[in-house]
Amino acid sequence: MSISTDIFQDPSYIVLNIPSPIADKLRNIRAFFDPPRAHMAIEISLCGSNGCGTIVPEQDPDMVFSELDAIAAEVKAFSAKFGHVKHFPDTGIFYYTLQDIEPFEKLHSRIIESKIEFNSTTFSYEPHCTLKLSQHTEYTEKQILEHLQPPNQDFTIDTMSIYSLGQNQQNPRLLHRVNLGSNLLYTDLQSKR
Repeated sequence: MSISTDIFQDPSYIVLNIPSPIADKLRNIRAFFDPPRAHMAIEISLCGSNGCGTIVPEQDPDMVFSELDAIAAEVKAFSAKFGHVKHFPDTGIFYYTLQDIEPFEKLHSRIIESKIEFNSTTFSYEPHCTLKLSQHTEYTEKQILEHLQPPNQDFTIDTMSIYSLGQNQQNPRLLHRVNLGSNLLYTDLQSKR
């Protein structure tokens, strides 16, 4: 039996990490409504769940990471704020929308235009933070919506990551992480000389 060395063989996603204390609040919500997912990263999907599919397997990791690093280096960290709670019809999936989706859409587009190949998906891109994925719940939709009101504060998006999820979709593995604007600071310092 051979063991695959393809780090993208499991579904792999590109996300923007949500910082604490906002992430801690969302983790508590997940712990109540979707305990199996409470330990997972609190993030906003860029690639993998909608807009484009997961990263195509058997790509060179160095190329994928280099492409992502180059994009991240040119994008400043930015402020974000959640909008409201939505859910996908006929599913148990609830999520927060974002008030200003433009920076997310621009970053999503830049990644799609890179050399990284993605699987296709039928869903158009909608930046969101998933709160509850579980199909089964003992709570009514109204009860869930009443308890999932978003935190009313801005937060800074400054980190982008690639995670892969094994077959049970419950054990994320961090493959790569990069800070936004890493090249901007260097460029800014050079121009001040």
